[in-house]
Amino acid sequence: MAKALIDTPIGALTVLTNDVGICRVWFGDLDENLSGTSVADAHLAVALAQLNEYFDGERTSFDVAIDRSARSGFRGEVLNALEGVPFGQTITYGDLAERAGRPKAARAVGSAMATNPIAIIVPCHRVLPSSGGVGQFGGGVRAKEWLLRREGSLD
Repeated sequence: MAKALIDTPIGALTVLTNDVGICRVWFGDLDENLSGTSVADAHLAVALAQLNEYFDGERTSFDVAIDRSARSGFRGEVLNALEGVPFGQTITYGDLAERAGRPKAARAVGSAMATNPIAIIVPCHRVLPSSGGVGQFGGGVRAKEWLLRREGSLD
């Protein structure tokens, strides 16, 4: 595995990659000392470049390898469906549950979002409650609001 800690407008992010692709993008420093393989290091370089372009306003989609091997069951179905929510658009928890093939599981979608290991790239920030507001987010509400503004989804 390879690791980098990057500074962004929403705070520090840890990016972890392995030989398959990105396996973690999370808020703050994950205190792990890792030494990467050349393949993991290459995935990390691509991920860092694309994340920096995104935060600089130069990128609206990601073209990176993602390690989806830990996805299974309902959580996997939700995260797979989430990847289809495009830049600049939002979706409700209920709509995402429907896209994942479980139309009555809106509450469970929230739990699946809370375990999304690859923030920003797998865009859980684009999922909003149908009751209004932006809802919760692993990086905090201010970070979610910043991301939604960056994508033009929030005034």
